[in-house]
Amino acid sequence: MDSSYIGMRLDGRYELLELIGSGGMAEIYKANDTSEDKTVAVKILKNEFAASEEFLRRFRNESKAIALLSHTNIVKIFDVGFTDSVQFIVMEYIDGITLIDYIEKQGVLKWREALSFCGQILKALQHAHDRGIVHRDIKSQNVMLLRDGTIKVMDFGIARFNREIGKTMSEKAIGSVHYISPEQARGENTDEKSDLYSVGVMLYEMLTGIKPFDGNDALAIALMHTNKKPKKPCEVNSSIPEGLEEITLRAMQKEPPKRYQTAGEMLNDLKEFERNPNVIFEYKYSTPDGNSKYFDKVGAPVAPVAAIAKPKPVEDDYDEEFSEFDEDEVIERRSPLLPILFAVASAFVILTAVLITLVVRWGITGEQSEGIFGNPRSKTMPNLIGLTYAEAEAQYSWMRMDPQSEFSADFPKDTIMEQGMAEGRTFNPNNTVVTVVVSKGREVIYMPDFTRTAILGEQVVDELTRLGLRPIARQIYDDEVLLGFFIRSDREPNSELRKGDEVRVWISKGNEEDLWKTRVPDMRGLSEAQAKENASSHRIVIGAVTEVESEESQIGKIVDQSIAANTEVENGTVVELFIGIGPQTAPEDEVRSSSIGFNIPAGWSGQYEFTYFIDGTLISEKTETVDIAIKRQILWEFEGSGTHTYSISIKNVDTKKTGRYCLTQVDFSTDPPTKTEIEPINLNVLLDIS
Repeated sequence: MDSSYIGMRLDGRYELLELIGSGGMAEIYKANDTSEDKTVAVKILKNEFAASEEFLRRFRNESKAIALLSHTNIVKIFDVGFTDSVQFIVMEYIDGITLIDYIEKQGVLKWREALSFCGQILKALQHAHDRGIVHRDIKSQNVMLLRDGTIKVMDFGIARFNREIGKTMSEKAIGSVHYISPEQARGENTDEKSDLYSVGVMLYEMLTGIKPFDGNDALAIALMHTNKKPKKPCEVNSSIPEGLEEITLRAMQKEPPKRYQTAGEMLNDLKEFERNPNVIFEYKYSTPDGNSKYFDKVGAPVAPVAAIAKPKPVEDDYDEEFSEFDEDEVIERRSPLLPILFAVASAFVILTAVLITLVVRWGITGEQSEGIFGNPRSKTMPNLIGLTYAEAEAQYSWMRMDPQSEFSADFPKDTIMEQGMAEGRTFNPNNTVVTVVVSKGREVIYMPDFTRTAILGEQVVDELTRLGLRPIARQIYDDEVLLGFFIRSDREPNSELRKGDEVRVWISKGNEEDLWKTRVPDMRGLSEAQAKENASSHRIVIGAVTEVESEESQIGKIVDQSIAANTEVENGTVVELFIGIGPQTAPEDEVRSSSIGFNIPAGWSGQYEFTYFIDGTLISEKTETVDIAIKRQILWEFEGSGTHTYSISIKNVDTKKTGRYCLTQVDFSTDPPTKTEIEPINLNVLLDIS
């Protein structure tokens, strides 16, 4: 994998830390968003594809598709950047493992766990499908699992609006062949039902630990999806409840009309099964003769005998022979053995009826431990879920159980929450041990005491995560606690917590005045190398260095800087430099770059919405909501030719009050462009609308 971007800072804010993944089109980096002080993931298009218009189109489509989605179970997209050299997407960083890694680690998932994961995946797809987006590459490798059990569906990289026309196999068989739907394998048009087929394959994989179709040849596996029936899940894992098997097989039907039609429809069946794990759904499947066969739901009434049509006797050669004689002749031809045979048959029928009566009577009363032939009595598996283990032992003393215990937030302590054999199945209790899972109640976690000694905030976060809690860290200035060290938490030491509970912790950013503030030096007249050295000693960062027209004496010297000298800023603030290249003759319509920037004074806080206008026209894609307690610098970079007016308005998110920040006219015919403040930047607007 290519790691050449490590250490680079994209768009002046995304510092690439390490390479964490590589796909067919892009590399994925763990990065630090220096503006928001948070960890993000940055997907960068590979160099070999950057020159291809087809790949650029697909990469842009990915960002547009994900940008439409906002759901708990879908990886969020924060920012998109397209330049001549780098094309990237900034996404939510997921601290977890892929579902395929989890399945390989566990072997076979408990059906309740599979039910939870599948439900979250379907909720994500329902959100996407409702917005016209089909994933088309659903697979266990594209699903992330967080420590608290939350599922995140990622990589809508080949998603396309379902109104567009295209065939998957013609697009170089994008997607994993192990999860591909039959219509995808055939190169036909695909829709939401293709995603649901892939979900069915994933559910099969979670319940059995294997893929329904596997092999070393991708084409052979694709053909299996189109024309081979998978082995029933219960044949691989006999503990799978029948209703859950039905849901899995319906999602994996070869023909789309026979599958679930929407993610919501499949979700409803999962919820019904969760309410009653013994439910059996009424679905139609094809029999070998091509007719339809229905399976009744549990408790469905049996059709009355009178409603069953009497079969028509089969006509054969013997019927034709007998038709040549009248009834008297037939009677005269009867054998004298017939009465004897009739008597024997009657005795056999009577004996059989007696035996059946005895078997039924003994089986119902359950008074005998052995049948009439001395064989062990078979039993029907009852529903143990919801009983305490003591109740189950007392009520079904004839059953041998193997209790296992797990923590649970849904079942009271000592209550049976899973059974290894489905209700209604028959078994021999003399040689069968039934596994049951008994609840240990909710897991209690005690909050550690981090106040007894100085400890780094990073260590606190790691320890809380290890305990199964969800730490939310915030950095604040503190005159007494050293930079990076833990200050306080919203939980008292030794207080009782539950797995997955949020814990807010505050970490010191050090002394605000001494450590995080600096003054911009005057770099005019210096060479570029001297300016960068000077900036480093003042703890600021040099951004873009732009060549501009200048006097002869200023060639190679800094003639201007984006932030005036002696301005107080935070450490790490980016300052743009302008270096002279001597007198130049340029056409009036030459495109040049300029910017408007300002710093928010210390002590101001709140969330504000910034909107940007060019010649009075709103630039909608530029609109942003900013917490000015965190982001203290506003920088608007733009380019153009001729003369234009630029203005910035601001709205208080809480009070809804608005005001205009500035109105500036920029003349791009000069180099650098000439900026005239029609309405100068007025920071007091913040106070006026707060």
